[in-house]
Amino acid sequence: MEKAAPKAVPFVKAADVQGEFRTPPRTSKLLLAPKFGGVKNVSMGMNITEVGSMIPDHVHEESEEVLFLISGRARIVIEGEGSWEIGPETAFYSPLGKKHRVENIGDEPLRIVWCYCPPLPSHRS
Repeated sequence: MEKAAPKAVPFVKAADVQGEFRTPPRTSKLLLAPKFGGVKNVSMGMNITEVGSMIPDHVHEESEEVLFLISGRARIVIEGEGSWEIGPETAFYSPLGKKHRVENIGDEPLRIVWCYCPPLPSHRS
C-alpha cells in the first residue's frame, strides 16, 4: 500500500527563514506567498530594521500594504500625507500609489510584520 505524501503545514516559523539582507541595514523575510504554495491572494513577511536605519522610500501601485509594528519605535512618512511616530503593537498602512518609508528612531531593531494584497509580482512565482 502506498503512503500518501505528507501534507504541507499551514505555518512557517520566522526563525527558520534566513531572509534577505538589504541596504540601508535591514533584513526582509518572506514568510507566506503564492510562490511557496498554500496562500493565493496575499503575501506576508517581516522586516527587522537596524537602529538608525530605515525601509527607504518606495511605492506600491497595485498592492495594498498593511503593517504591524511588533517592537521598536518608528517614524512613518507618507508623501503628501505627513509623518507620525509610532510604538509597539501599532497597525498601519501605506496608501496605494503613495511614496512612503519607515524610519527606526528607537534604540532597538524594529520588528515589523507586513502583508500585501494582492501579492507583489516577485511573491507570485
